[in-house]
Amino acid sequence: MINFSSMFFRYYYLFLPILLLTISCATTGKQASQSISDNAYSTLSNQSDSYYSGHVLGQSEASAEQYFVREDRTGYYLLDPDDQTWKAHYYFFRIRDHIYEDLVDQLPTTDQEIPIVLNDKVQKYINFYQNRGRKTFTRWLERSGKFIPMMTEILKKKDLPSDLVYLSMIESGFNVKARSPMGAVGPWQFIRGTGRKYGLKIDGWVDERMNPEKSTIAAANYLSDLYEMFESWELAAAGYNAGEHRVQRAIDKYNHDDFWEMSRTRKALPRETREYVPKIVAALVVVKNPEKYGFTEIDYHKPQSYEVAIVPPQKSLKDIARVINTDYKSLRDLNPSLIRNATPPGSDYLLKVPDGYGKVVSEKQTELYALKKYNAPMYVTYRVKRGDTLGGIARKYRSSVSSIKRTNKLRGSLIRIGQKLRIPTKYTGSSYASKSSSSKSSSYRASSKPSP
Repeated sequence: MINFSSMFFRYYYLFLPILLLTISCATTGKQASQSISDNAYSTLSNQSDSYYSGHVLGQSEASAEQYFVREDRTGYYLLDPDDQTWKAHYYFFRIRDHIYEDLVDQLPTTDQEIPIVLNDKVQKYINFYQNRGRKTFTRWLERSGKFIPMMTEILKKKDLPSDLVYLSMIESGFNVKARSPMGAVGPWQFIRGTGRKYGLKIDGWVDERMNPEKSTIAAANYLSDLYEMFESWELAAAGYNAGEHRVQRAIDKYNHDDFWEMSRTRKALPRETREYVPKIVAALVVVKNPEKYGFTEIDYHKPQSYEVAIVPPQKSLKDIARVINTDYKSLRDLNPSLIRNATPPGSDYLLKVPDGYGKVVSEKQTELYALKKYNAPMYVTYRVKRGDTLGGIARKYRSSVSSIKRTNKLRGSLIRIGQKLRIPTKYTGSSYASKSSSSKSSSYRASSKPSP
């Protein structure tokens, strides 16, 4: 859905110079003693960001003085008709061509594409990416090279705008192992329920929210449903962030079906969602011309290249890497959804292996099947009670203090009442093949109140 308000202002600022030029060329009588100077024209022609700030000639008088020389007369003169006409034409058409160049990049070409609305909120995040957020945005750009080709291909197959890949940039910075405090996981930050709804396997061995290809397919299907519901990519993105039901309630309550109008009402949407869409639009503006915004010499990561091979169940990736003589880290990085760094129990598994190793896996099947079964540690969740110690908790669950500290990234042995700990316990995997439960974790709530 095209934002007609933003379209109006884009074309308004495009044709405003034409109108001013026409009026000034028709001006007769006493000419101004001095019209726009050569330096002012040069300044105007180099204002590459003027379109983005929403102004070309319509600046305040304080800002406009850099373009015009004001005379104590009844009007302002853009040019001196006697000797400046052709120079004015030359600079005018340079400005016009530059504006056209930006418009071609920024305007949506079909109703299916994401509109670029340039307002104060979007400009705020453009400035943030250029300044305080430069290091972070640079890392995002570097990671993007690894995933965008694959993500774009999936989106195009679903007839979705390729620019939707930048939702993943804002969600996770293209970090496949990203985790939020709310339990969202992976490059597209699916929560458990939504991930499963869109076909992602999530259990104690595999979390496909961290599988770049499968999570992108799930995100594409979800975004397609959201667009069908709202007929607006801004609202679809808002629904992706806040949930479709929250957005629909806001539409019904405030009688707005335009995100930018709705975002002016603070209570309509959560603050995070009101900022989420401007972040995406600002990222789109920057990534389409990163050099213009100072992002030069970006070391883009190379796309992942791999083969898929059948390997036996419940085998450690370290053991598999040793048998096929490849690097364990490379094998692990190709398979981030294997949360135990081992293939799941039950049946053979399609494992990603480095290019050229598919044949090796086929030749090493006997050795791979002979590998020792991987008995993964399972976890229970325990809430610390008054009087608890790490040693006592470890004895209770037949674990060890060192493994509890390592699992919970504890530097010392100090724990506090109400603190949640993940306690590793041994698990043979024998029950997994018969019933694929999520993670068999139990929760123990403290009887005493947590300390403040």
